[in-house]
This record gives sequence, structure tokens and C-alpha cells, in this order.
Amino acid sequence: MVEKGYTVLKKDENGNPMREVDWTQTKAIAHRCCHIQINEKGRYATGIVEPEEKEALMEQIIDDLYSYRDPITGRRLVALALKNRDAAILGMDGDRCGDIVYFMAEGFNIIHADSLSTQKGYFDTSVSPIFVAAGKGIKEGYTVTRHIRQVDVAPTVAALTGLRMPRECEGAPAYQILTEDF
Repeated sequence: MVEKGYTVLKKDENGNPMREVDWTQTKAIAHRCCHIQINEKGRYATGIVEPEEKEALMEQIIDDLYSYRDPITGRRLVALALKNRDAAILGMDGDRCGDIVYFMAEGFNIIHADSLSTQKGYFDTSVSPIFVAAGKGIKEGYTVTRHIRQVDVAPTVAALTGLRMPRECEGAPAYQILTEDF
């Protein structure tokens, strides 16, 4: 953010950058590992970005995130960048999330393994939830290659028990693990 001029640091008496943000010149700042906040007028006391300029600025920052490359490998560092309202599909929208939410590409996030839950982390680990099922109606000893998400549990239970799918169902039954064809 500093390199692209979105975040400006204060300088000491010799002109060297300090570890303090100059809010009078900062348009946006990255915080909390994958959030970027726009320093918008009327929203923050230090705001300098006009509300009507916010959308264009977010587009430019997202373009810059996608064009940023590792200087050694040449690989893109950002796997996904979304505006707050678009990040709702990941449950990362609202006031507690950045105006832009981004995720590092596999291999570049060293704090919590890799950022997207379907990516591999250190030692071939993943932060994807583990789903284990056993009992009547479940295939014995079967390993599924599909990612079964939390939102898939309720529709899977509904299919197993013969109940109607929940009205606000977002997921889908994990048909692959069921012994009965639907």
C-alpha cells in the first residue's frame, strides 16, 4: 500500500519514513491480514477520499493487487480480491470487514497457512472443515473428493431423513456419500 502511494508514512527530520501513518495523505490502508479500508471523508475524522471517488479507488486498488508480483518468482501474490459487498458470499462483508477483502495466493501467506480454505498449507494441511459421516444411508469406507461445506450439512441431513430442504438452503446434499440414489 505504501509502494503504490495509497498509504503514506510520516517522515522524520531527515526525511526517512517513520512507522506512523500520515492520515492527511493516506487514501487507504491494509489491516488485519486481508482487509483494506478506504480513508473516506464523512466516515472517518481523518478521511480524505470523497465518497463519490470511493468506487473508482477500490477498482484501482483491486487492479493493483492482481498485478502485484513476487519479485523472485514473478507469481501473482493475490488470489482473490473483492469489494466488501461482494465478499458477502464468503461471509466477510459488513462493518467489521474492510472495504476490500483479499486473499493471498497459495504459498504466500505465512501467518495462518494459506488464506483460502480450499488451499493447501504447510505440510499439505488445509483449514477446510473436516466432514465425517457414518450410519444408516451413508456409504461405508467412502472418501469423497468434493469439498463438503458447513452449508451442505442441513440439506444432507434433510435428504437422509426424507425431510423437505430448508427454505433458505444455500448448500446442497452431499449425494456422493449417500447409499440411496436421488
